[in-house]
Amino acid sequence: MKTRQEIVKDLNERKEKLSKAKNEAERRLRNAPEGKLRVSVKSKKSRYYQILSADDTRGKYINKDNLKTAKKLADKYYCKKLIMTIKQELADIERCIRILTSNHNGKNDLAGTECINAEDVYSHLHDGRKELVSPIMVDAEENALCWAKKDYIKSDYEPAEKIYLTKKGDMVRSKSEAMLADMYYEMGALYRYECGLVLKNGKCVYPDFTLLNKRTRQLIYHEHLGRLDDEKYRLKALRKLEAYRENGIYTAKNLFLTYEVDGCPLNIERVKKNVTAFLE
Repeated sequence: MKTRQEIVKDLNERKEKLSKAKNEAERRLRNAPEGKLRVSVKSKKSRYYQILSADDTRGKYINKDNLKTAKKLADKYYCKKLIMTIKQELADIERCIRILTSNHNGKNDLAGTECINAEDVYSHLHDGRKELVSPIMVDAEENALCWAKKDYIKSDYEPAEKIYLTKKGDMVRSKSEAMLADMYYEMGALYRYECGLVLKNGKCVYPDFTLLNKRTRQLIYHEHLGRLDDEKYRLKALRKLEAYRENGIYTAKNLFLTYEVDGCPLNIERVKKNVTAFLE
């Protein structure tokens, strides 16, 4: 869900796009011919007439050799309609922006703050009050802090295999996972290692990394396929990916995959560039 600031930004972008379109339409009108176009359909074929005066209901027939005139008159009609519609939409946008950027808080703890969202109320509370309140809505930053602090179900599978220490303090199973975890830590990305995820069938799986997109609040799952040379491992991984798809988790949406095999090692710099797109 977007905040008011984000909505205002979208409205301003729409306003700019409409203004450019309006300018282009006005430019075309300056070169438009006199009169207007009348279209008559006979035997499923359109016939065009140029009307030059208000009392002329029929108009002058435009033959095929002068079809350029018909096109210009049709464009003239379109541009006029477009300008009229754009003006109305721009007025509506301006009205929305005024409402969204006005301060309706009155004389209270938030007075003087510009464009307060419902999600901002909790973040503006004194820390002493925050300790006493269970917020109903929080802003993206507060949501990220809560997510980072919250305990989660961790995989208890073969804990003895977790022998690599990350910069965040997690113990992971491989050097590659340690490299990935440290990459996320250095990026400032919020992640959980082997966090439990309950699927629709009730089964709990443990993605290698669960990441939080701070802006959208969407969870992104990262699976590192580190032993694709192993047939049993590969089959197990494919079954896991199929289970993800059945639960609405798939690549290009909310699933990020990395892999390595003999002769094709993990390239952290490339991974960093790709994962950044998921977290923007």
